[in-house]
Amino acid sequence: MAQSASDKGHNALGVKLIALLSLALALIVFVTGVLLITVPNAWIARISLYWMDQLGFIPHSGPNGTGPLPATWILFSALMVYTVIFILEGGGMLRQKAWAEYLVLVELGLLLPPEMLENFRQPNWLRIATLVFNILIFIYLGFRRTQSLLAHRPQNPASETH
Repeated sequence: MAQSASDKGHNALGVKLIALLSLALALIVFVTGVLLITVPNAWIARISLYWMDQLGFIPHSGPNGTGPLPATWILFSALMVYTVIFILEGGGMLRQKAWAEYLVLVELGLLLPPEMLENFRQPNWLRIATLVFNILIFIYLGFRRTQSLLAHRPQNPASETH
């Protein structure tokens, strides 16, 4: 689907900021995964894993995420999948591809319900802020895609007489 110049320029700053956030997350998640495999006790890996747990990226057991981490190779694989998704999102959005915005919408649409549930079970300021931020991104990109679809819809004359 081609995008018009007005669609590409409309709110492009917001899309670029979301793209840069996705690419930054890709880098953080990738480095954490590599450190988890190569130097599992490195301070940076422990800090990253702590914050990922706080944000709900890592499944945990027990109160406040005090349970054991999943097996290293499972966690590493999950982190690499996240890395690829974040790279696709960020790279596609920097290139102003509509599919990348749809990818973010689908991802957030799938992740928001469990994220909301997690906030009800174990609320903390970071998870609540992340939830609000993700909802705002979802609304923003949903509005952009809706506007784009409406702008590209073929116009039908009100009535034609023959």
